[in-house]
Formats: sequence, structure tokens, C-alpha cells
Amino acid sequence: MNNAGLSEQEMRSALGLDRPVQASSVPSQKRPRRYTLVVLSVRKKTGGLPFRLEYQCSSISKLKAQMEAEQLARKQNLNVWAVLDIRQIDE
Repeated sequence: MNNAGLSEQEMRSALGLDRPVQASSVPSQKRPRRYTLVVLSVRKKTGGLPFRLEYQCSSISKLKAQMEAEQLARKQNLNVWAVLDIRQIDE
């Protein structure tokens, strides 16, 4: 075996080790967006018909999401009539 005449670079190219690493052709997947959706039935403090208020919270805690939604309703001068739905959504 006479490899004394080959340089390290020539050996690497002969073994196929000098090729640049190419990025995989698989497209990068986006992380799923997760949030908690809270649906409240609210109405104005002066009265009137109740209507839906939907609030998206980044927290995974259902209780925390409900509390944030109720605080938002109070800031908008609305009375919380009922909690219609709380669910976690993965998009």
C-alpha cells in the first residue's frame, strides 16, 4: 500500500469526506401554537342581552385563563353571566 504520495486533502476527497454537509430537504415544521380558549357569556352593567366574549390565553392552566378572561370582562365594564366553555387548542 503506497499512500505516501497522497495528501490529507486528497485522502479526504477519495473517501468522500470533503463534501459540504447539505441541509436536509425536509421543510422545517412550525411549532404548534397552543392556547386556552375561554368563552364567557357577558352583558353590559346597564343590562341588556348577554353576548359571547372569547378570550385566548397563552397559559395551559384553565383556572388562570378563566381568571384572566373575567378580569378582561370587568375592565370593559361587563358582568360575567356564565362560563360557557374552556378548552385547550393546538394549531
